[in-house]
Amino acid sequence: MNIYGKFAQVYDQMGSDRFSVRMFHYTQRLLSRRRYRPRSVLDLACGTGSAAVLWAQKGIEVFGIDVSADMLTVAEAKAREEKVRVEFSCQPMTSFALDRPVDLVTCYFDSLNYLLTRQELVSSFCSVRNALRGGGYFVFDVNTPEAMKVLWGAEVYADAQKDIAWVWKNCYYQQARQAEVRATFFARRGKIWERFDEIHCERGYTATEIRAALRAADFKNIDIYECLKFTRPKRDSLRIAVVAQKPG
Repeated sequence: MNIYGKFAQVYDQMGSDRFSVRMFHYTQRLLSRRRYRPRSVLDLACGTGSAAVLWAQKGIEVFGIDVSADMLTVAEAKAREEKVRVEFSCQPMTSFALDRPVDLVTCYFDSLNYLLTRQELVSSFCSVRNALRGGGYFVFDVNTPEAMKVLWGAEVYADAQKDIAWVWKNCYYQQARQAEVRATFFARRGKIWERFDEIHCERGYTATEIRAALRAADFKNIDIYECLKFTRPKRDSLRIAVVAQKPG
């Protein structure tokens, strides 16, 4: 089943891009604490491009990578509408490449949780390291195992708007620390309603696991925070934010 296929058409309408916008502003605060001002950015797993467009509006060079061609179609249209230049490409998180390095890589809103093994996570971090200039930074957020258990475990979420409705049925597999959501969407197409379904799987990662994977990929100066804050995460934190640096 193709995830983020037809979902891409209603993603922004559901407000699913809003968290990435919040992370865009938070990232600037993170970097200002390190007195770092990037001149080029890669938004990895850029989705519909909301954060990438915001970076481009700052007048810097921006790249956007996503594995979903459908999401990129929406992102490209958004960049054209906002009259900014973003170089988009369809590549997987675990093995992507740029033709020139960037100062900053970002990856927002659960994206890395779609990598279900430590090997995939380290592979992605190595690709990020290769995409960065020496001294460049990597900023991202990730759901913890606690989030998988609390937010996804045996929960059902539903909502409706004027032209769209959705039901998400979740389950949590404790031994694997993975969660699955079976999402059903209904979108109005003229006088009829179209139904489509997707299955999404995520794995939670602890701060300790993230730090070890970053070190395996040769990152340094790693700071981990309660997401959107500047305090240390707690044992029951649901989402963490991470900033790490490639050696110069």
